[in-house]
Amino acid sequence: MSEAIDGQIKAPVLIRVEPSVAKALVGELEALEGVTEAHFIYGPYDVYCIIDCPNYDALNDLVMYNIRGINGIKSTTTCYLAS
Repeated sequence: MSEAIDGQIKAPVLIRVEPSVAKALVGELEALEGVTEAHFIYGPYDVYCIIDCPNYDALNDLVMYNIRGINGIKSTTTCYLAS
């Protein structure tokens, strides 16, 4: 588990999406409270974002109900930062 110095929990989220929505999804992610950045990428994942939450419950809610709720997202992998 990882906690930043300011008490916030930061984690990158790797996202696989439907090809037709990848670039448009970045804007939707950036609009979510708790998402500090989002980028379209090449490789096994299509998009990644960095999330910053006050606790693990907030992180879970953001990923499970907000990020995964966006139309076109096929899967997510959340990686807690080690340091």
